[in-house]
Amino acid sequence: MSQSHSEDLHAIILASGEDHRLMSLTEALDGVAPPKQFALIAGTGSLLQQTVARYANEIPAERMVVVVSSAHEAAAHAQLREWPGIDLVVRSAACGAGLDLLLALGRVFSRSPDARVVVTPADHYVPRPEALVESVVAASQALDHAAAIFVGVSGCHRKGKWAWLVPGNPLGGRIFSLARWGERASSAQAAQLEAAGALWDTSTVVARAEYLWYLAARQMPMQAEAVACLWAGRPSLASAVATGCLEMPPVNLGDLLLRGAKDLAVIPVHRSGWTEWTCAQDVIDSLEDRGDLDVLLSRILARQRAFGRTELRRRVQANSTHEETSPQRIGSVAA
Repeated sequence: MSQSHSEDLHAIILASGEDHRLMSLTEALDGVAPPKQFALIAGTGSLLQQTVARYANEIPAERMVVVVSSAHEAAAHAQLREWPGIDLVVRSAACGAGLDLLLALGRVFSRSPDARVVVTPADHYVPRPEALVESVVAASQALDHAAAIFVGVSGCHRKGKWAWLVPGNPLGGRIFSLARWGERASSAQAAQLEAAGALWDTSTVVARAEYLWYLAARQMPMQAEAVACLWAGRPSLASAVATGCLEMPPVNLGDLLLRGAKDLAVIPVHRSGWTEWTCAQDVIDSLEDRGDLDVLLSRILARQRAFGRTELRRRVQANSTHEETSPQRIGSVAA
């Protein structure tokens, strides 16, 4: 672990989403359809496990907070067993990633008010993570140049599904000011943007915890009050405030971080292979590029064969049972 580079860096991993867009693929692989972050699709472990492992060499488990929904708490505990020091925050209501961020920030604040944090989703695939992690560490050391630094990747416009970031003026090292950003480009726009130097937003951001709390609390004051009460040891008051929070619309994390914030920057990441996997075809395309598609198809084929054998055995046993329990019919022959 590079303590000299990341001794005050914490990780907030958002794993509470209910993205089932890969349902057909995960059912073909394992017969189940969990949210994407818990699925075993490619590489070692689930996407959640890969996310934790990605940062484990730079950030000890004791400085990681993972937010999950109560519906998948058991799966999270099972998959995070390898990292016993991780702080698992379970939330019951689907109030959006903004509240998830507040819950995790409150826990980080209780430990280290001056912490720097990387906030990242748990459901992205990064087959070559070294460049991305190196950039996150570099960004954490460059927060004197910007209030928040977004991680953008190059070279993956393919279908133009992702939000984009346009670097502006250099701020020192590999950091650039954030000149422009946008939601989702068409395929034609994506090619033009990439040719002009745009990067694709990984939804990963590095900032001081204090600044992120300020942004979140400004847009979600009631939720921030509830979380503050919770971590201050006043759960009854937190519950009373949270009752009102549940009636409020969820806040999108991108809107929370990008709209109205100042002194934003971006750090480019190249050749990491990052992808969001928004559909089964995305998985096929990205694995085909790496030559890993055969492994995926072999797993599907093996399950189909196993299922076929199991189904055949079940039918044979059912027929045998039926034959054994059916009454014998004795016919008569007319003279």
